[in-house]
Amino acid sequence: MKKLILVVILALILILFFTLFLSADVYVKFVEQAKAHEMSGKSKPEKVEIKEEWLAKDKFAYFSKDINIIIDYKKEKLYFLVNKHKKYYELPLDIDVTKLQELIPPKAAEIISSIKITDVKVNLGSQKKKIANWDCRQSDLEMVLIIQALNIMPKFKMKFWTTNDIPFNYKDYSSGISEFYEKFVFRVLNVDENSKKELEKMDKIEGFHVASEVTVNMFGSEINVESQVLELEEKPAPPGIYSVPKDYTKGDLGVNMGLQKKSPEKKSDTIKKDPDKKTTDTT
Repeated sequence: MKKLILVVILALILILFFTLFLSADVYVKFVEQAKAHEMSGKSKPEKVEIKEEWLAKDKFAYFSKDINIIIDYKKEKLYFLVNKHKKYYELPLDIDVTKLQELIPPKAAEIISSIKITDVKVNLGSQKKKIANWDCRQSDLEMVLIIQALNIMPKFKMKFWTTNDIPFNYKDYSSGISEFYEKFVFRVLNVDENSKKELEKMDKIEGFHVASEVTVNMFGSEINVESQVLELEEKPAPPGIYSVPKDYTKGDLGVNMGLQKKSPEKKSDTIKKDPDKKTTDTT
């Protein structure tokens, strides 16, 4: 359960930073490559996946193999979809620590409440680079997550490239995702004052985000993830793209998020290892 909560938090943070500069109705197709690495003594092979995003003035949708995320700003709802189990979980956009504690199990609430973002550093427009046919400018972000409940400190380093070589004005549609970013980070997570001032610099970044390199140091391992936009087009979204599919059933955040699968094991062995530990499969 602890690893599950951490994975969900990290995924949301990466999605938030990747989509902070996007526009709408805009279709974005990008490739994400997670390099091979080891974690907790286990080897993780390289993983390459094509992902998609759609953005409207009042909606946002993110699609990957395992999870989808749909945000409806008018309804003030976020839907977290687990594709393997065809389940979705609903969160209010005006979420804060108190409301979150009412929705999720106590152990999960304890973990999230213990998170502190610190040592944030933002460097704007340091270098120029050609990516595909776009003239881009690089910016850099660093931050540390102190997760006291798990006694770990994941460290993020992110290089990302933005471009103004696009045929539409992305600034017209940035308010929705920016507002959600602010609510999620500053209402749910504890951010120290110096880090808040650094994060405010992100508002000054010009251009559309087309590529990134992310390094995460966690559990004594280094995880490297690279992303690059393959297709970028302003066009009407297909019907239903911002809706939960009809064959998905609503899940209860107070129970679990459907990403876990119990493995058979002897009850006595489980107690000896850790009375709170469950064997999970988060593929």
